[in-house]
Amino acid sequence: MRIICLGDSIMQFNDWTSFPQSGWVQFLDRFFVPGTQILNFARNGRSSKSFIQEGRLKLALSKTVPEDFVLIQFAHNDEKIQDESRFSSPEKGGEFRKNLAFFIDSFKEKNALPLLLTPVTRRKFSSPYKIENSHGIYPDAIKDVALEKNIPCLDLTAATTDFFEKKGDEGSKRYFMNFGPGIFENFPEGKNDNSHLRPEGAFAVCSLFVQLLKKLDFEHFSAYKPLKDALALNGIYSDKEIDDEKIMWH
Repeated sequence: MRIICLGDSIMQFNDWTSFPQSGWVQFLDRFFVPGTQILNFARNGRSSKSFIQEGRLKLALSKTVPEDFVLIQFAHNDEKIQDESRFSSPEKGGEFRKNLAFFIDSFKEKNALPLLLTPVTRRKFSSPYKIENSHGIYPDAIKDVALEKNIPCLDLTAATTDFFEKKGDEGSKRYFMNFGPGIFENFPEGKNDNSHLRPEGAFAVCSLFVQLLKKLDFEHFSAYKPLKDALALNGIYSDKEIDDEKIMWH
């Protein structure tokens, strides 16, 4: 089974040069059985608009084969109204909705199975345990397009908002690129970034994605059931009981 991922920096694979920043897709294979292939086309700074214009959609489509599952998650950069190369309106009839519909139609033509995701919330607290909506109507636009196209939509905005609100303003910092100086070599002066994720945050978001996937209405979206069947939830692939040190030095 193959999973194709399209999105921005919240999804993107990060190498050692940007550690600890991590895209949540970097942990996706830990939740699926061995042999599941993850093809991650997400890139920093991309919006649905620039992803198409730069040819990244064309590249992803060229690698797509029938029955691939395609995760599509945009909004963070589509919101940048000051940047004409990336902004797309979420209003009814707006470019954002048209772009998402184009993604869906393009992958359906390849006999792939697209799935829309609302964006991960930003860590923007209006009070110690209340996150402010920083995505406006973009999540609603995504859900509307999914309904119109009769494909699944997993509401990660709601799930991540609830998760981080429970952690609180201070407790949620450790999930984001928000830390003081002298902790990480790549960021000696520290970082105050409340959008991008650290490994703990990426793992948490990936876990939330899996929880939402498990709750999907597979009777209605029966073609997506292989996603659920491939989830490695029974522990039979885990080696957590193996103590390598004892094995080596016994």
